[in-house]
Amino acid sequence: MTMRPRERLIMGAIDLIRRNGVAGTGMTELLAHSKTARRSIYQNFPRGKQQLIEEATRMAGKVMAAAITATGESSATAARLAAFVRMWKDTLVAGDFTAGCPVVAAALSGSEVPAAPAIAAEAFAEWEELIADQLTSEGFDTALAQSLATTAVAAIEGAVVMSIASRSVTPLDRVADQLDHLLRTRQSERGA
Repeated sequence: MTMRPRERLIMGAIDLIRRNGVAGTGMTELLAHSKTARRSIYQNFPRGKQQLIEEATRMAGKVMAAAITATGESSATAARLAAFVRMWKDTLVAGDFTAGCPVVAAALSGSEVPAAPAIAAEAFAEWEELIADQLTSEGFDTALAQSLATTAVAAIEGAVVMSIASRSVTPLDRVADQLDHLLRTRQSERGA
């Protein structure tokens, strides 16, 4: 299926933001990368780069939310988080540790795109909600589920940044082990 210019621009922006950050993503490079004519930017994004980055951040958030739930409704939270970490490990290795999370990049881009941090916060909140809802369905009380969900999102996203910096998946492996241990411990405490 051929993507329309709007979708090509959004997907191109996500890819470039992952590698270059928001400030390092120029419109000329984006147009070449997405194979899109300059007029398509203003036809699809009347406010220009700011609106495009906002939309790209929303889309990236949705893509990552889908990755968090990719193992299916019946999978336990521990399996979902392990799959999410594996996805990040595969992504980082395949990209030679040159590209991170576009939502994190957007969160740090408030001076360039003032609305981007708030949009990133919405994405993080959605991820937390997905994880917390799953934990609640597994019998965790709401407050603990929310706390564990925040811990998981913060730990995994932080480990992605650390993995890029160290050019190693070791931080992700360690976070995955600790999240699994934390969830098993909390699960057994509930059963006691």
